[in-house]
Amino acid sequence: MASFAPAGDALGHTADLAHRAAFPLLGIPLEIRSNSPDVIAAAEMAFGRWRSLPPDLVQAAAPAIVSVVVHPVHDGRKAGEERSFVYRVHDRCFLGSDGTNMLTAQYDRGRALAFIAPELLLRDDELRQNVLQLLSLLLVTQHDRVPLHAGAVVHDGLAILLAGPSTAGKSTLCYACLRDGFQLLAEDAVYVSRTPTLRLWGLGGDIHLMPDAVRFFPELADVPARHQPTGKFKLTVDTGRFGPGRAVSHAERAVVCLVERHARAETLMEPIQAGEAVEALSANPEPGFDLYEGRAAAAGAIAGKGAYRITVGHDLASATAALRALT
Repeated sequence: MASFAPAGDALGHTADLAHRAAFPLLGIPLEIRSNSPDVIAAAEMAFGRWRSLPPDLVQAAAPAIVSVVVHPVHDGRKAGEERSFVYRVHDRCFLGSDGTNMLTAQYDRGRALAFIAPELLLRDDELRQNVLQLLSLLLVTQHDRVPLHAGAVVHDGLAILLAGPSTAGKSTLCYACLRDGFQLLAEDAVYVSRTPTLRLWGLGGDIHLMPDAVRFFPELADVPARHQPTGKFKLTVDTGRFGPGRAVSHAERAVVCLVERHARAETLMEPIQAGEAVEALSANPEPGFDLYEGRAAAAGAIAGKGAYRITVGHDLASATAALRALT
């Protein structure tokens, strides 16, 4: 049952956003405000672990503010019917809507606002990913947090960025590394800050795998494939199943590893020029990643510490062993 204090007007502008929570997301102060305790509970699930970040890593800045107003809408949608969000960006302003739920963010003001229907409170994954994480990351990444499209695993304090297109198998390799004792920094996006020193940030948490990943990892046979906010069906695996401390929030040493697939079983690892890694991480970015300047500089700061190519076959154990050797 959705819980919220309704506004006293049709437009929702009198909603009392009395429920609040604060988090240092990616080391940037963030405040979530809402007229629903359910929104705050979802924010705690999404961002609660960031409160353990050492205080000296939290930037002294005014908090980014995300306001979420729960407001009933009668649009003729059938019960249980879902629609995909459509997003638009122009001139430092973001807009998103699925026809019922509406999102907006003004980057230069550090403010974001969402009007959501009560029904969205019952869809936890969509609320966290398509509203709270999306709007919060749009704001905090304006503070020297450049996103790069890559997964990242950590061993002995060294982060290994796994870069490549969406079909390269980055998530599969991340999960194989977790099984082999690595920690997870990020599955799909790494956020790079370069001032006052190089630091990589990641959301850690879940890994999303295609349903056929069961052929590599039979222990996932009991994990149901679920419809994701992106529209795909995937297995959602919580890193917590490997024990505490397996998701990390940041790292200060890193190398880049471009991931490729081949049909043979053995793994091939070779050093490459830093420029090739920078090109892979910064050129032709996917939608969303293209909103940020400084991708090449952020990628170059990491690739200068070491750049490699790993060609992965069917033997994932040899791939994780090759990555471990880099550390």
